[in-house]
Amino acid sequence: MNKILNKRIMIFVGSFGSGKTEIAINYSIYCRKDYNQVAIVDLDIVNPYFRTREVRGTLNLKGIKIIAPEGKMAYADLPLISPEIKGLIQNSNYHLILDVGGDDIGSVVLGNFEHFIKELDYEMLLVVNSYRPFTQNLSQIMQMAQEIENSSRLKITGIVSNPNLSTQTDEEVIRQGHTLIRQAAQKLNLTVRFICVDKRFSQKIKSEDFDEPIFYIERFMHLPWNKF
Repeated sequence: MNKILNKRIMIFVGSFGSGKTEIAINYSIYCRKDYNQVAIVDLDIVNPYFRTREVRGTLNLKGIKIIAPEGKMAYADLPLISPEIKGLIQNSNYHLILDVGGDDIGSVVLGNFEHFIKELDYEMLLVVNSYRPFTQNLSQIMQMAQEIENSSRLKITGIVSNPNLSTQTDEEVIRQGHTLIRQAAQKLNLTVRFICVDKRFSQKIKSEDFDEPIFYIERFMHLPWNKF
């Protein structure tokens, strides 16, 4: 994981349900261990449920700045806070994580900031869950990558492997799903930066089980009807 921490701006993109918001949240907490000023920007205009802004309180307690509409505008589907986002992109003191909405539709919003990002030190990582619709085979994953690049006008620099079936996930599900993602990365001439594994498997799946670094994550996001 240390090899990608030197990138000041981390952008997580991917299809609806890929798990990028969960990963972005976990990654911001991970960064906070090494950097004093960490911010996460919620650019998700697609998913009405799994948005970074839902865990604002948790992130604030950990000293992470979260940028998202508040109050009556909390669920607005417009980039209403562009000046603040632009300021953070250009502020070299901040390590910045951008959580971008699902697929090419959400990436259109990211394209608004392309001019400010493209010359900076950034990574744009495509999060892939090979068990989700639209990313279940090589051609679908490659098409998704192309559409996101076209709409954002930024280049994807790496892949994040996130193979899971939610509560039905087991070690074999992770291994099989990761095999397809690794093949897709090779086709795209990209590197798998890391593979995400739920912390509950931390004793069963070790770093030596994969060639790529493992990023153990915990779940922060819950559907409204599953919160209680």
